[in-house]
Formats: sequence, C-alpha cells, structure tokens
Amino acid sequence: MKSKLWILLISTALLLSACGGSAPEAIPTVVLDAPNADSATSSSQATTVRGDIVASAVVAPAQEASLAFVASGNIAAVNVIVGQKVSKGDILIELDNTLAQLEVERAERTLREMISPAAIAAAEEAVTVALEDRDDQAFDVVALDYGRASQDMIDEVQAEIALAEKRVEATELAYNRVSSKPLDNTQRADALLALNAAKTYLNGLRADYQWYISPPSENDVAQTTAEAAVAEAAFQEAQWYLAALKGEYLPEEASGAKLSALQQAQADLLAAQTRLDQTRLVAPFGSVVAQVNTSIGNFVAPTQVLVIVSNLAEMQVKTTDLSERDIVRVKVGAPAAVLIDALGESFPATVQSISPLANTLGGDVVYEVTLNFDENPEGIFGGMTAEVSIYEIDE
Repeated sequence: MKSKLWILLISTALLLSACGGSAPEAIPTVVLDAPNADSATSSSQATTVRGDIVASAVVAPAQEASLAFVASGNIAAVNVIVGQKVSKGDILIELDNTLAQLEVERAERTLREMISPAAIAAAEEAVTVALEDRDDQAFDVVALDYGRASQDMIDEVQAEIALAEKRVEATELAYNRVSSKPLDNTQRADALLALNAAKTYLNGLRADYQWYISPPSENDVAQTTAEAAVAEAAFQEAQWYLAALKGEYLPEEASGAKLSALQQAQADLLAAQTRLDQTRLVAPFGSVVAQVNTSIGNFVAPTQVLVIVSNLAEMQVKTTDLSERDIVRVKVGAPAAVLIDALGESFPATVQSISPLANTLGGDVVYEVTLNFDENPEGIFGGMTAEVSIYEIDE
C-alpha cells in the first residue's frame, strides 16, 4: 500500500516540474481503501483510514476516580506516589484515626462478650426453662375445659363438711353451757375460741366444695390464657436470641429485649467500623495513581480531592466535535478506526455509547461519542489527541 502512495506522489512531482512556470494544479488528497464493517485498519498504517463519519477525539481512561474524604482531619499517612500501580482495596491515604480505632475495639469487646461460649450456654439454659414454663401454662389452659377436681375429691370434701358440721354443733353446745359466765371466765373463753375455730374450718371446706363443682370464671379463663401467652412469647424470644447468638436465621418479626441489645451491639460495631473506614482512602479498582494532592500533616476538608486514580489498562476515546448532522448516523456497536496523533498509527475500535446531551463548540452543537479499542494499544496516555472514523451500519 505504501509503495502505491510513493509512486503517486513521485508522478505528481514530475508533472509539476514539467509545467515550468505555469500555475501548479492542486494535489488531490490521497485516501486509502476503507475497511469493511468486520475489520479495521492495521496498526502499522501511518495514514488515517477514512470512514463515513470523521471527528476529532481525545484518549481517556475507561475508569477514573477522584477520591476525597467525607470528613475533615489531619493526614497521617500517604502510601502512594504518582505513577504507582495499586490494586483494588489498597489504602492510599489515611487520616489520624486513633479515636476511631478505639471505638472499634470497644465495640468488638462488647459484642465478643455477648456472643461468648458462656453466653450461648446461658441462652440454651434459658430456652429449656422457658419451654418448661410454657408447657406448664399450656396444661393449665387445657385444664379449664375439665372439672376442677375428681369425684373422689368432691366426695371427700363432702364427708369432711359433714364431720365439720357435727364439730360445730358440739362446740356450740359446749359454749352454750358456759355462755352465761363472766367474759373473763376462762372456761367461757376457751369454749368460744373452739366454736369460732370449728366454724372457720367448716366455712373453708364449703368454699373448697363450691370451687370444685363450679366452672372457671371469666377472670380465671382470662388470667390463665394470658399467662400461657406470656410463657409462649418468652419461649419464642429465648429461641430467637439463641439463634442470633449462633448466627442462625432470624425471621423479620423476631423480637425480645436480649435480642435488641445484641442487635444494637452489632450495629454499634458496624457504625464504628464505618467511621474508621471513612478515615481511609482506598483504591476502588486496579489502577495507576495519576495525582496526589496532599502530604502528611496537612488538614483536609470534606470532598477535597486528594488522589486521582486511572485504569490505564483500559483506555477509551471520546469525540470532541461530532456535529448534530453526523450524530444521527452513528450507531452503538458500529466499527471505527482511531488514529492516535502522537503514535501516527490507527487502531480498530467500536462505538460503545452515545451521549444524549449536546454541548456547544464554537457555536456548533456537538455530541460526545465514546469508543472502546478492540485491543488496548500500548504506549497511549490519557489526554492524547486522536481522529476517529466511524462507519455507518444498518440497524
């Protein structure tokens, strides 16, 4: 291809020299054959390949991040320099975080005590006790549907009542014989005490008999049912708390004072860890440090950009002057060729996205189109100028 270009240029030069002093004719622009939609130019070509749509462009990293703290503070460590490669998660800059680390340690100790083996053993015992109480209360609820005493117990109480009635009669006779004596007479006093004791005992037996043969009252039913519900809830909360201590599944409705305290301790640790994390700028992806705008001891304010990292392993090209007349012919996925001015080489690329928002350039309406290289070229840097040739494709 280059040999054809040189032959054409030499022929043109000979023609001009043969014309002598006559006005030279314009030299036509040399345009190489455009590739089809399935291939782009070889990177060895030093001349741009003209597609249907041509625009100026600039090289930019596919990923770039400007990093800043969300809180103010003094810089305690700067762990990177410009040009250094970093991996995702690497700590780039740290604020003075002594207090934040102490908060994390305190929260960790609290939570560690709450989920210790001893705490788990105590929770298991609490579940056992709560289960027994629940079963007892459930039995009392079932017993509401049955008589309060067996017939044998009722017959026994009736027999005791008959004996107690006879005892009352006997003590009444004994008291009547001495009731006319003075109040301070000891015989009269003893007889009165015996009579009162016999009557009290009889009344107690009659009350027991009535309770045995009567159905439970509404208050009895309500109280017994409420106590059973409390026991059931206590057992459920004990189970949920034990499950939380063991890191097992908890339903959304799980509740309980101990569970709430455990969850609060977990939340406190998470909050403390978040505050500590906010004192560290970390690399969001594998990249190269492009800028470092601070040093140890500096005071920095929130949102102040301190580090810029760029992913130079994946570069893109963004157009700068693609007109509104041409943008309507550009389609995502269209093949293209990108001539990097500094390298003098063209590289195959593909349209990756089209901005729906317009900019203005010298009074003209232009749109930004982003292209991805089919293979990332070596030796390119962000900010290099380029020319792109995009080919129209059918939808």
